[in-house]
Amino acid sequence: MSAGAPEERVWLGSGPGARVTHLIRAWPAVLRVAFAGLVAYRAEMVIWVLSATLPLVMLSLWNAASTGGPVGGYDQLAFTRYFAVNLVVRQLTGSWIVWELNWAIRKGELSPKLLRPMNPLVYNFAETLSALPFRAGVLLPLVGALAWWRPEVLFLPSPTVFFAFVASVLASFILAWTVQALFGMLAFWFEQSMGFWSAWFAIWSLLAGYFVPLDLFPAWAVAGTRLLPFYSTLGAPIDVLLGKVDPASTLATQWGWVVALSALAALTWRTGIRRYGAVGA
Repeated sequence: MSAGAPEERVWLGSGPGARVTHLIRAWPAVLRVAFAGLVAYRAEMVIWVLSATLPLVMLSLWNAASTGGPVGGYDQLAFTRYFAVNLVVRQLTGSWIVWELNWAIRKGELSPKLLRPMNPLVYNFAETLSALPFRAGVLLPLVGALAWWRPEVLFLPSPTVFFAFVASVLASFILAWTVQALFGMLAFWFEQSMGFWSAWFAIWSLLAGYFVPLDLFPAWAVAGTRLLPFYSTLGAPIDVLLGKVDPASTLATQWGWVVALSALAALTWRTGIRRYGAVGA
């Protein structure tokens, strides 16, 4: 196979317009196929979903820490609301492409996927979207249990805040998936790219607000941290819904990162796929 062959087979159509038209027409069928595949592996899917319930663990720890009084302005109710929204956002934005792509590149399983008429990344994106019903099925009982335990955790945001939250979650979803794809694509150059991802995840867990609300950081660090991509993948929609940040500026930062990292991912894919084909895969 020539170096350019895999890339040429990624899409049907001879130009950008034909590719977009093909994708729009095929998208409903792709979602159905992806959902059917997830149903076949529903037990594995449930395990993936349950692995992202760490906010409940952090809630129990911070709830205990604030028993004697507020911690940095957060009382027990504030911590419960924060980690309840944290749990929701984490479930809505999680993906697994870094593991799948890393494995497919290293084991050569990417080769047959390149012969399909659709970019493997696009198909994985559809799979990730198709997982949302499974995530919701696990998420609703957990949120219901939190509401039963502390009913005052429930609140009704204004329509403006709600729509800003939806736009922020969408940006977080795309950005989190893109970041994982980038780390997965490092397998084109490195035998094992998961070490890089593990380092990113360790930093992300702290700076995204996964373990602790960023408001508890020193004031001088909060503003800078909110400009980083870590925060845009998780903490941003949480703070938008809870009214802790300006939605307009936060959304601008998030979507700016989406555009920048999506462009980087497209370039990395094109470069990596040429290298993959050049070595005979």
